[in-house]
Amino acid sequence: MAVELAKAPESLFWYWINERHRIYLKKEVGGHPKPWTDDPILRDYKFTNAFRQLDRGTIWLTDEFIGPHWDDDAGLIVANVAWYRMFNYWGTGAYLGWQTAWNPGLVKRDLHANMKAGYQVFTNAHIIWSEEGMPKIDAIVDYAAAVWADRNRIASICLSNRLESVFTQLNEYRGIGGFQAYEIVTDLRHTRLLENATDINTWANMGPGAKRGLLRLGLPAKNAKEGLASMGQLLGRSMFSKWGGDRPWVDELRLGAHVPILELRDIEHSLCEFDKYCRVKFGEGEPRMKYNGRA
Repeated sequence: MAVELAKAPESLFWYWINERHRIYLKKEVGGHPKPWTDDPILRDYKFTNAFRQLDRGTIWLTDEFIGPHWDDDAGLIVANVAWYRMFNYWGTGAYLGWQTAWNPGLVKRDLHANMKAGYQVFTNAHIIWSEEGMPKIDAIVDYAAAVWADRNRIASICLSNRLESVFTQLNEYRGIGGFQAYEIVTDLRHTRLLENATDINTWANMGPGAKRGLLRLGLPAKNAKEGLASMGQLLGRSMFSKWGGDRPWVDELRLGAHVPILELRDIEHSLCEFDKYCRVKFGEGEPRMKYNGRA
């Protein structure tokens, strides 16, 4: 039987963003020792950053692939971002390096040898489906091969300057569901291909975690259209609180000065992590990964 979601005040959502980003600043920027928070939930359980771009694997992708290859062929940008995100592990990105041709047999051989030698090849953060009996490495390499073959067509769709259009195309490939397509298009948003996309703050793909987060806040989310409107409302309030104003609820909802201005993807992403936070806070369960944030 499904657990009924406990109602949460909207101020708790903004608190989560404020406190999670404060932890990041203390740990990664300031180099302060543990504990980085007095919140026992954020201290003892693993939550991703409020801003996805600050996660280790995304930083690696930005520094090693996107930045150095900013002006490379558009198709190569699409293909390399896609295969990297399918494995979702910076070590595999470093091992294979920026590809100018995709040789499935060679890549499979090298990665199987790596795994046999005891090296990590991918993470379990992203679930990749594979046929029964097919090694996960082989499945990912083959899925990436299909994107590689169509890289120039996908790059041409980027000319629409819309994240949603590229997402829709990526979602059609075998082995790439909505979650994976959203991750890839979010990475492409930070390349020259989609850095000026017109729907950065008007479109996001509401995942199940974000949907639960919206429902906890009492916001409509029974379908994609409702969820998008609700996330847009939160984004608007976050911007208003950063810019100031005279509405009576601004002080309660204000984001701290230490928090950068959010995009719609940041709202969607934070709603998912906020839902995990609420599970613990309201005694509904626990995130699967604990974290030692104690002194």
